[in-house]
Amino acid sequence: MTVSRLLGALLATCAGALTAPAAALAVDPVGRIGITTSGPVPDKEKVTARMTVRDDGRTHYRGRIGIEVRGQSSQLFPKKAYSVELRDRDASLLGLPANDDWVLYAAYNDKTLMRNVLAYETARGLGRYASRTRWVELTLDGRYHGVYVLMEKLELGGERIDLPKPAQLLEWTFRFQADRKGGRAFKLPRSGYSILFEDPEKGDLEARRRTQVRRSVVRAEQALYARRFRDPAAGWRRHIDEPAAIDYLLLNELFKNQDAFHASTYLTQAAGGRWALGPIWDFDIAMGNSTYGPSARLKGSMLARRAWARRFYRDPALVAGMAARWQALRAGGLRERLLDDVERHAQRLASTGSAGRNFHRWPVLGVQVWPNRPAAMTRNTYGSEVRALRGWLVRRVAWMDANVGRLGR
Repeated sequence: MTVSRLLGALLATCAGALTAPAAALAVDPVGRIGITTSGPVPDKEKVTARMTVRDDGRTHYRGRIGIEVRGQSSQLFPKKAYSVELRDRDASLLGLPANDDWVLYAAYNDKTLMRNVLAYETARGLGRYASRTRWVELTLDGRYHGVYVLMEKLELGGERIDLPKPAQLLEWTFRFQADRKGGRAFKLPRSGYSILFEDPEKGDLEARRRTQVRRSVVRAEQALYARRFRDPAAGWRRHIDEPAAIDYLLLNELFKNQDAFHASTYLTQAAGGRWALGPIWDFDIAMGNSTYGPSARLKGSMLARRAWARRFYRDPALVAGMAARWQALRAGGLRERLLDDVERHAQRLASTGSAGRNFHRWPVLGVQVWPNRPAAMTRNTYGSEVRALRGWLVRRVAWMDANVGRLGR
């Protein structure tokens, strides 16, 4: 039986009742995380709790953690996402490189449970760092809490964003989101967006270094909006890495990520280097899972009217570079790998019963959760959500094939 036919059989009914050959689960099994707190988890500072992480009979961590609710609009959902800091030691969790900072992503409004995982895997396939992930089921204070994605928090360091020092990680976001994080931001003069000092944080930098970073980003934006912005020597390429920009734009166009160049948009800079767009982050309202803005429609450019992107798209050499990169990726099997990843993840979550248990705990299948499109109300099984995602990806890749050379026109 082919992988596609096997997946169809697996997803034909409620995921919780399905089984699959054990061989399909031999790699990256669904882990188990148990967290015990002493009260409600806040959203502004971490409180001490205890956590145990297991898979396949092995304990990866048992000890104290700091935990807080994370996210912006997702904080309104009953299934919360969490930031976790290991308090006893750095640890390798479920095979991921050792660290103390982690994210438990809830995937409440993404009923495939996999959009972030797919986006990050695709980015790594392009040779870009993106947060590595593992599926887990979370028990919180003795109560089953559903399927989560254990993710690496974005931060500088040898096992994560590995750049020569002094390096910098910044986040581009809305002003109100910057204010929630305690005023660590400065404003870009042309686009008007706020830039947060993410790593190192503003308070960990000397005043001279903060000024250098701010001026460097401002110069990059000024060059992008200057009259001679296309000039290879004097234009934006003097300040912004072109290959990284191409990959970042392609990924956000391919998946139609609603947040791109609005929020959760990261920039990095190595010592003495140019700014690079990325790593990518936060694709829960991407891939057809949005009912507003350009992401509500499968066809059309996601970024053509976004700050910075619309200037990139007015550079014919950049657009030609995007088209050439896309064609190379397609020839290298991008579409096939992406669809295989969808099937692989769906099979794992269905066959272990993890998806079924999640939707028993959070009965949102067939329910329109912001910002799901109205069609979500007709999909009352996990399998129908996965098939809808797969169909969307097939059609979006075809649109990119036909239009990548004229983005922004």
